[in-house]
Amino acid sequence: MRTSIFTVVLCVAGIVGLAQDAQAGRKNIPTLIQVTNNTEGDIFDPRLRSEGAETIVFGSDGDVMGSGTATPQKEVYFWDRTIRQVSRVTTSSIGDSISGSRSTDRTFNGGRPEYVAFVSTDDFDPSVGNADGNPEVFLWERLSGAFHQLTDTLAPVVNADPYPSDSGTCIVFSSNGDMADNDGTDPNHPTTSWTNPDGSQEIFMYKLRSADDFPRDGNFTQVSNGPTGSVSSAPVTGGYIYQRQCDVTAYLSDHDQVGMGVVGTHMYRYKRGQAEVTYMVDKKMSLGLPPPGIYGKPHISSASLVARGPAIVFASSADLWLNGSSGMNLFKYRNLHLRMRQFSDLDLGDIFNPVVSDGNGKVVYASNGENIDPDKRIKRGGLPPFNADGNKEIFLIKGRRRVQQITRTAGCENGQASIDFLGRSFAFRSSCDLIPGRNPNNVPQVFFYTIEPEDDLLAPGGCLISEGCCSSQDGCFERIEGSQFKVSRKRCLQKAKGCD
Repeated sequence: MRTSIFTVVLCVAGIVGLAQDAQAGRKNIPTLIQVTNNTEGDIFDPRLRSEGAETIVFGSDGDVMGSGTATPQKEVYFWDRTIRQVSRVTTSSIGDSISGSRSTDRTFNGGRPEYVAFVSTDDFDPSVGNADGNPEVFLWERLSGAFHQLTDTLAPVVNADPYPSDSGTCIVFSSNGDMADNDGTDPNHPTTSWTNPDGSQEIFMYKLRSADDFPRDGNFTQVSNGPTGSVSSAPVTGGYIYQRQCDVTAYLSDHDQVGMGVVGTHMYRYKRGQAEVTYMVDKKMSLGLPPPGIYGKPHISSASLVARGPAIVFASSADLWLNGSSGMNLFKYRNLHLRMRQFSDLDLGDIFNPVVSDGNGKVVYASNGENIDPDKRIKRGGLPPFNADGNKEIFLIKGRRRVQQITRTAGCENGQASIDFLGRSFAFRSSCDLIPGRNPNNVPQVFFYTIEPEDDLLAPGGCLISEGCCSSQDGCFERIEGSQFKVSRKRCLQKAKGCD
């Protein structure tokens, strides 16, 4: 039998403002909850709600609702933290329902309902209809349970990757359809005038004008443009304050969107106010051109009440700092200042799918490398090495130097993390037996990590291992916290300060 040892890190207590006062004098405890208890099937893309962190949307073809409930197709599910209960969102009959987004926020939502976006080949909205079973973007209202079909296309069009802004004022997605209908009359949402008759895979934004006639009161704008056969994908959208959501959309494309001569897949940003696409590069980068390499899909920080963003994180093998680094390393891009920070320089292993909190302070990611510097003081967690077997583990970076290894396992896999806007909670997929005895057959499950006030854990039934809840007070895991490896800042090809 494959075995694993779960490790988790004790984060520093306290958050800003009233929340900090409310927590004063209360000890905060790292806590892990196993959300699902599947005995078969798989788990896909658990997505934690940014505001409040009280719900998780995920996909599965397993027996999520109990023995015998496995489905021949993929379905979308919804976990409510307040009642510790999973409900089924979709019941598909002619195909899969996939790519469920996190549930939207309530702050500055303009009266729009809280909803989840997903893609399905089924027919959930009779007012539009999807009898042909094409992959369409749907919205599901959490409170009313109503379904809305957002796109209405014909084969061979495939719609994918839906990502709503935090409060749901817009949705970005990829499609090889030709559906742009923005006439440019809204000065806050100018048109690019791009169309897609060649059927290339492009990025589209659906911008909702208001809550009236939700979600029909909106239009589509094509925000990338390439020739036949080109592929743009993995869009995310956000803004540095709630009132300016959808200002920035980051995405990948294998076509040079700017036309300055780069080859291969690169990362781009679309600025909605100017209807303009630019490279996502450091302002110090020579000629403003990104170097070649592999670019992983981006993630953007949540909207903020105090204007602390947005930041975009991603993994890339490109030598963006011109320091000779290789492999998939972690980078963070500050959109307003056009600065690129490199957070890792792994000798062995890679970084996968990082996600960032509001304020840019915390980044969660998966890695199969050794991410804690053994030459620096290990605050807690024993002696290094901590990932000598190269297993894919979950890591948390806080600030500039502190790195925390959240899992320490063997013969299984951890990944697909999503984070809330405070960086106090995140969800992820794992096939490991993280809470001893709860997943002995290494079936993929959804896990939820959070910082819980001690009083809540001490309440009757607050956190029981027998019910799939594990905290540092239970003694069922070890905590690891150390320092990041120092990353070389040399930019020798640009004769910058500090070069040899």
